[in-house]
Amino acid sequence: MAIIPSTYPGQGIVYMIAHPSLLRNLICPIFITIIWGIAALVFGFAYLLKLQAHALIAAKCPAVVAWIVCVIFVLLEVAVLSIVFYLIIVPIYQDALFDRVLKLRGLKRVLKQNEGNDLVKCMRGVSGGLWILFFQILVLIITLPLNVIPVMGQMAFATINGWVLTFGLRFHYDAEIRNISVLQSRREAWKRKRDYTGFGATAVALEMIPIANFFFVWTNIVGCALWVADEIEQEEAHLQQDQSSQSLMGTPIDTQPEYAPMV
Repeated sequence: MAIIPSTYPGQGIVYMIAHPSLLRNLICPIFITIIWGIAALVFGFAYLLKLQAHALIAAKCPAVVAWIVCVIFVLLEVAVLSIVFYLIIVPIYQDALFDRVLKLRGLKRVLKQNEGNDLVKCMRGVSGGLWILFFQILVLIITLPLNVIPVMGQMAFATINGWVLTFGLRFHYDAEIRNISVLQSRREAWKRKRDYTGFGATAVALEMIPIANFFFVWTNIVGCALWVADEIEQEEAHLQQDQSSQSLMGTPIDTQPEYAPMV
């Protein structure tokens, strides 16, 4: 079965709805993100809209055009504020949600096989997570002006930030399950930039939808975990096929799957 990364954000939505147990553990963070989303929306339309519209009108921009442009700007600004908030709050709950999806997919053995060295993994996860958080926010700020360009600007914004988002979502799997370093994880992310961008661009587009993004930020994590689960199962299936063919020829082969710790 072909794996198409760009479809997994959508699969994450369906899977989350089909498995209410995932939602029960997210009541608190979802409530917090709803409050933040509403607050950002109110702040945007109650303060930023008038401020920006009056500034454009003072610069001799036609009033109708100024108000229309500023409504678009405010929606984008609220979306960006929401994304920044998610980058801070989501990692607290992200890893646990990711692991629960793998367990629901019957891959608890993968988590068990890679237990141990908890202190090392914790240090790698924390240091790598902070670096990725800083990088995500930096790229977000640098690419923010792209949203001034209608349609194409938003597409470029989602594409660039999509690769970074995917790198961050998959880092838990790389650092704490595959047991690889931040540098190795980044190199693989760049090597697979087409797949990462395909998933990430769709995920960022969903997270830029005001109010609804409080839900999509979690379904994107679920979608990423489903993607990883499919890759693991595909690798195991290929390994079994290789074992079968090699056993017929009497030739020993390496039985270590790719998700096993790398040393």
